Amino acid sequence: MKISEDRRKMLKIVTMYYEQGLTQALIAQKMGISRPVISKILQQAKESGVVSISIKDESAYAVELGLRIEQKYQLDDVIVVPTNEQKQSQSIKKEVSRIAAFYLKERLNVGMNIGLSWGTTLADMIDEMPYCSFPTINVAPLVGGVSSEHLYFDTNHLVFRLAEKLNSRCQYFYAPALAESIELATVLNKSQLVSKALAQAKHVDFAIIGVGNPNESSTWKRLGYIEADELEIIKETGVKGDAVASLFDKNGQTVNNEISQRMLGIKVEDLVNIPDVMVIGCGEEKVESIKPLLIGRCCSILVIDQTIAEALA
Repeated sequence: MKISEDRRKMLKIVTMYYEQGLTQALIAQKMGISRPVISKILQQAKESGVVSISIKDESAYAVELGLRIEQKYQLDDVIVVPTNEQKQSQSIKKEVSRIAAFYLKERLNVGMNIGLSWGTTLADMIDEMPYCSFPTINVAPLVGGVSSEHLYFDTNHLVFRLAEKLNSRCQYFYAPALAESIELATVLNKSQLVSKALAQAKHVDFAIIGVGNPNESSTWKRLGYIEADELEIIKETGVKGDAVASLFDKNGQTVNNEISQRMLGIKVEDLVNIPDVMVIGCGEEKVESIKPLLIGRCCSILVIDQTIAEALA
């Protein structure tokens, strides 16, 4: 069942009010909307039959999972996409991407600075993004680019595509996501072009990132950027996941191995200073990689499937 953002908000509010016993004032504070609006939504929930004595909606379980994760990891928002045995993995991924796109649309503000990493999940999200007009928004890359043969996943291409959907401005990151050597990465990091791109990336208002698990399956590995000997380095150095320009450990801290030193872009530690960081993911293999980002406080918003949510809750 597809759940609209308005219905998800209604379900979240009624769950907090009826199941968790929160006051309308506290819910209003947590949701960032006025108390009279909370009261009106609760009344609408009753009138529409969502609430009688209990919450009646097949998506309520997913919303309740999201609330548990919010509280456990002190997040601002968790959107859980319901799954069942009949749904194929590609269908679930498309639904997660669609929900992430419409969530972003609800959060858009005049003059906002948006940052993007790269990968298949973000590419799918932008596919689902509706066209709108925010000419004062700026979209910037958080990492360097990938080769032209993989343009669909490239951060600069994604930045351009999202800016096109938003009718907004954008910047580019004129350097590779993974330099050929540590020496080249050092030289590029000292260049004016990269320094300027990094400064822009560190000061976005809303970052959107995908996360990979290089021990299982990641875009780096699938596209051939990480070879067999490098996979051994990853295993030996306790890497649990990759996001932005970091390979990180179980605590959400960058592992200072050769590969991380060659990555160009902001590190996971930089995400802590960005007001809103939305992590998008689906598939059981992502649990091992998302959890460290929550422990490291590198994320404030999650858009995930029910399988990940059940493991995190």
